[in-house]
Amino acid sequence: LTTDKDGTQRSSIRFGANTTNIIARYCRGSVPRSCDHGILNMTSSRPCTLSESYVSSSDFVTLELKTSDSTVLRPLQFALRYEFVDLLQDGTAIGGENECNRRFASSQMERKGPHPVRSVRNIFLFGRGGAKHLHCIYRFEAQRGERVRIEINRAMTGNRTCDSRVDPDTGRSYCFGDSTARVEIFERPWHESILFPRGCICNSTNNSYLPIVFTSTGREVEIHFSAANMTNGDDPDSLNFEASYEFVKGPMMCKDVRRKNAITGVVSLSSGDIECRNRPWLIEPSYDRYLYIRLKGLFLRKFNPATPLAYNASFSAVTPIRCYTKSRVIITNGEGISVTACPLPEETKHRHVVEVFSAGWGRKHPFFGAEASRVVSVEFLNPDEGGHYAFSWLELTKRSSASYALVQEECPYLCPDLNACVNASIWCDGIEQCPSGEDEAFTHCSALLRLPAEILAGLSVLLLVLCCGLFGYLYRKIKRNCRRTSVLQTRLKSLSSMDTAVFEDKEVIC
Repeated sequence: LTTDKDGTQRSSIRFGANTTNIIARYCRGSVPRSCDHGILNMTSSRPCTLSESYVSSSDFVTLELKTSDSTVLRPLQFALRYEFVDLLQDGTAIGGENECNRRFASSQMERKGPHPVRSVRNIFLFGRGGAKHLHCIYRFEAQRGERVRIEINRAMTGNRTCDSRVDPDTGRSYCFGDSTARVEIFERPWHESILFPRGCICNSTNNSYLPIVFTSTGREVEIHFSAANMTNGDDPDSLNFEASYEFVKGPMMCKDVRRKNAITGVVSLSSGDIECRNRPWLIEPSYDRYLYIRLKGLFLRKFNPATPLAYNASFSAVTPIRCYTKSRVIITNGEGISVTACPLPEETKHRHVVEVFSAGWGRKHPFFGAEASRVVSVEFLNPDEGGHYAFSWLELTKRSSASYALVQEECPYLCPDLNACVNASIWCDGIEQCPSGEDEAFTHCSALLRLPAEILAGLSVLLLVLCCGLFGYLYRKIKRNCRRTSVLQTRLKSLSSMDTAVFEDKEVIC
């Protein structure tokens, strides 16, 4: 506030070391911007907005207060709260809506690491700065022959009841409880493919398992730092994470192609070098098709990002038979829904199978938004030397509601147990792709039954004539045999009567 010699009060806030640019000036009778409820320092109160405060355009601000007349009746007092806004961020900016999106490229670094990285600390991106939601992406790009190693050393997610725990079967971290504020790890295993989740970290009670270490199988990894429905109590001190990253040398060059886009196929998880077996497989369907993945194994657990895990849940799983291997298979669709299974050898007599469909298959009603990718990722973790495991896939088409009455016209090749239409090329090819084996059933694959209707009708008539002729021939033959038997019996009876008469005559003579 400033009061001139003539008794006029005014205030001015200036910034800049060598300039006198005035942000605002207030004299007697004018009310400056103020945030009265901010002095209460309550987390339940709304944050002070930009219209209730001042922000400098540099790192220097001067507040001048001038007065020449101040008495008990005309007191001069004010309370000022100030904060230094931390604009420093690691990495380089990524073009987009969020200014906190950062990029870390191995090609731009002289030393491969490890390098520290921390979350953004700009107060205006948090709840206390007026923001409602936060979503920052930290992208790490390795060069050919390199992998990305991430280590999450510290994470704070405010007053939300949430902890992260490590799955003993897969070694990956999952969030339990209120995960509206979390740190997520994603990987892009193949060039131009979608991102697949690889871990979730939250920590509000300091009970979370830290540090979390993740080494990629591909060349690109992203850390997503997000918080929803923030309040005045959410600031860089209560929502943050600290991590380190480095670009490490990858395993030997794996030459096998791990992207499949055929109509159907079988993949042996035990093929190739042991160093390359943990590289995921990507199955890509044709346009407007879905995928059906089938693995002989035991179901352990399912994770759906849209359905958070309960805080008191656990990783325990009950299986019908014992799992004798430490190897695990994770099947993930485009929505991030993953199924963890214990694989069973191909030669096993057990019939336990794990089935996974691509994203959108279970949706019954039309979806007009952006649909999730229909690709499916299959990972083989902790591969062992002795086991022989495999999975198969099959392209499907949804059976429309109208085709129930017109099956032959709209869905001539149907897997009834999946209620799905399949490609004609798998029908009667000698390999059972439908779970029930419907595609190799005798009623479909018999050579005679696959003839045209006209030929089948002619063959049916011919067969009927042959049957009638054979029946008539057999009838006549049986009837003739019966007549011969009757004549023979008659002759035998007559001969028997003659012998009796002769014997009686002889008795008389004697």
